[in-house]
Amino acid sequence: MPLTLSAARMLRNGGIDACAALNSALIDALTELPADLHKEAKLSIGRAMAAVLDETVNKAVAAFPELEPDEKTWLEVVKSQARKRATE
Repeated sequence: MPLTLSAARMLRNGGIDACAALNSALIDALTELPADLHKEAKLSIGRAMAAVLDETVNKAVAAFPELEPDEKTWLEVVKSQARKRATE
């Protein structure tokens, strides 16, 4: 899929945001699940996160390597997307 830089950045940021949301959901779910179900929940969320990353962040970075997120970028995107949703 041909992407513009702007579209690739939005795709990357959406993927990062989705993974952050999945991670939060997992953390919350683990507090409610019996310990014997933790591994299954972690594997399920891990597979979902891998699919999200493959279809968003990895495609954006393949098109524009300069969009490769480091830890600082990852945190900035998560905070920015959360603020954006909170004000919509």
